[in-house]
Amino acid sequence: MLLARSLFFVAVIFSLSAFNRLNAQENNCSYLIWADEFDTGNAPSSAKWDYDTGGGGWGNNELQTYTNTRTNSWVENGRLYIKALKTAGNWTSARMVTRQKGDWLYGRIEVKAKLPSGKGTWPAIWMLPTDWEYGSWPKSGEIDIMEHVGYDPGKIHGTAHTEAYNHSVGTQKGNNITVSDALSVFHVYAIEWNAEQIKWYVDDQLYFTFNNEYKTYKEWPFDKRFHLLLNIAVGGNWGGAQGIDPNLTEATMEIEYVRVYQNKLAKPVIEGKNVAKPGSELVFSTKAINNVVYEWTFPEGVEVISGQNTPQIKVKWGTVGGNVKVRIRSACETIDSEEFPVGLITTPTGSKFYIPFFSNQGAVLWTSQPGSGNQISLSGSASLLVNYSISEPANNPAIVYEFDGLMDLSGYREMALQIKANPADVPSVVRIDMEDANGNVNLNDLFKITSFGNAGQFQLYSYEFGKNPDGVYRLGEIKKIKIYINYGIFGKKGNSSIELKDLYLATPGTTSAKSNLQKPEFQVYPNPFTDEIRFSGNSLPEEVTVFNSLGQKIFQEKMNGSSRLNLSPSLPGGVYFIQLSGENGTFFVHRLIKR
Repeated sequence: MLLARSLFFVAVIFSLSAFNRLNAQENNCSYLIWADEFDTGNAPSSAKWDYDTGGGGWGNNELQTYTNTRTNSWVENGRLYIKALKTAGNWTSARMVTRQKGDWLYGRIEVKAKLPSGKGTWPAIWMLPTDWEYGSWPKSGEIDIMEHVGYDPGKIHGTAHTEAYNHSVGTQKGNNITVSDALSVFHVYAIEWNAEQIKWYVDDQLYFTFNNEYKTYKEWPFDKRFHLLLNIAVGGNWGGAQGIDPNLTEATMEIEYVRVYQNKLAKPVIEGKNVAKPGSELVFSTKAINNVVYEWTFPEGVEVISGQNTPQIKVKWGTVGGNVKVRIRSACETIDSEEFPVGLITTPTGSKFYIPFFSNQGAVLWTSQPGSGNQISLSGSASLLVNYSISEPANNPAIVYEFDGLMDLSGYREMALQIKANPADVPSVVRIDMEDANGNVNLNDLFKITSFGNAGQFQLYSYEFGKNPDGVYRLGEIKKIKIYINYGIFGKKGNSSIELKDLYLATPGTTSAKSNLQKPEFQVYPNPFTDEIRFSGNSLPEEVTVFNSLGQKIFQEKMNGSSRLNLSPSLPGGVYFIQLSGENGTFFVHRLIKR
């Protein structure tokens, strides 16, 4: 138209293609990277096609209004039908596009089609730029693979439009070829496009070549992504140049297939979930390409369930997070995907899950994010003292705790903590967020505190998350806890402090402002240790679970009132995480080092 570290195993998957490389392809390696055979359903695939809709002439004084209804486009018996239809004196038609669903830089684009008849019809198979990087038409270019006007039956036109060469100034570059049975027989209309030239074919017969002059984008804007369009226009500056048959009421173009080939492999892109629970089933996929071998790589412990004959693979995840990769190989080249990280999700145990402020050695586990113009310092032992100086509340001063992996807190939706405000200057607002793996919070579900009674004393505050889900935020994939102080438009400037202690998450119904449950103050020593670790505090743990540095559970034991645990027979030297469970909940001690 005119306009991972660790052990790996490899699953090798062979992709069997039903398509052969056509003779017009010049390179020995040719890959089918996109296709629609129109062999499923009765509507065009929404994964591959979209519609341009509306009327207004489309810049060429055309008569039709484009729709996305099945009246004007449908799939039947392995073919796509596009119909221009006259109803009560008005024309409707369809203009189908692959924009953002099929966009290509270089390759062979071919469409097998049978064209409509009738004076006034103007069917087209053509391409427009996806990103319009050089500007509006004609600056970013246009490639007309096939155009046909009904008053000149059988004459097929192929044309390139650029800023320097376009129909509005009579300088467009193109040619035509006569295909006498184009209205009754299917033919393959194709271009082959690379950095040097574009070639036009009908049934592999070359009839026009447009060469890159290597000057500016004005002569050659064809170094950017383009997408495909299929449509029938009615009337217009060219299609209606000799009028429209007054007896014409419909015209149909039939398409048997659309296929796109490239002769260089693109870097594969992996799709799938980026988080996993131990033992969960996940599906990973990449684009299907003919004549290549797929080699998938996973972290240790991942089992393949199915997908050995396709570029889509289903696996059972193991006990450690890590990277997924895929390598594709052909007779000509090999290319690897980027690493696709999959984080392991941990689910707490017990009815309460404490978030520590300090490590077992007394180091602060939280970090400050004061924002420009503000200052925050963290210190303390029994409680976390937060000293702050706020000059720019709009920069959202906060402190942050980040989990080692992801936490499934969907069953631990109630949060409680004790806050002691400085009576000399209480904060105007404190907000506690649980941020998910994508950095999201639910703005309709916020734990916000604006009143601090009994300043100078610890007060228990609690909140239940998840009562007003937004469909985006994921309580099952929490990465961070963030506490904002005097932030935003309601935050006040000034210097002061607050103290925090006993921050925990619990199963619904556990927390209460009247709760007097005492946090188990477990202490573990020595650290580093050689053989034995010991426990002390206001109670003893009932159960101890040890995880290695990869997050794998390697040891669990009931303590039965003992304050000592010998780990030397089972553990080599290294870094470990230990989980201690008591009658009032579960408490994570971050790191232990075994010599």
